[in-house]
Amino acid sequence: MRLVGAGLVGGLLASGVGPLAAQETGTPVFQAPYRSFGRYEFGVGASFQRGSQTGIEGEYRRGFGQLDLALRTGLMIRNDVQDSFLIGVDARFPLIDEQRFPMRGALVTGIGLDVSGGASVWVPVGLALGRRLIVENSAVSLVPYVQPTVYFTTVGNDDVGVGLGLGLDLRLSLGFALRVSGGFGTTGVPEGVAVSAVWLR
Repeated sequence: MRLVGAGLVGGLLASGVGPLAAQETGTPVFQAPYRSFGRYEFGVGASFQRGSQTGIEGEYRRGFGQLDLALRTGLMIRNDVQDSFLIGVDARFPLIDEQRFPMRGALVTGIGLDVSGGASVWVPVGLALGRRLIVENSAVSLVPYVQPTVYFTTVGNDDVGVGLGLGLDLRLSLGFALRVSGGFGTTGVPEGVAVSAVWLR
């Protein structure tokens, strides 16, 4: 399975999709290194970025062995220019466990489009690092994490951007979680915060 994860990254980088930024749909939504669900999850969220941009997205994520894949779609609403349609897929694959390192680590990558007349392409490749903290005698847990990420983007003048994502996953029950994340970085990397509600199955 680790070869599958490495092959996925290699395929994305070799696909010639041009320069990229932010997470795969250009919003500051990042992934914790842990899977919260058993079989699948679905959720809705909003992001708020510099430049008066608001993203509204839905997500469906499913597990395939250690790998999980997600489809994200939504709208980017802008005050001064045309709104756009967002669509992307992302993949998360565990690389580091707590027996070898103080934190769990997972490869997070994807590809997406921001479509408004033309299309902007986004391809992030990052490493999510965090640790799950469990509230004793309950289903509540939280995962604070960081995600350093390299972005290849057609947004702006730079082919490659570097950013840092920060996040907190808060599982309130076996079936529901709240997630907050934010990001910042070089030119072409979206800066802002995102909040989502997720139902776990």
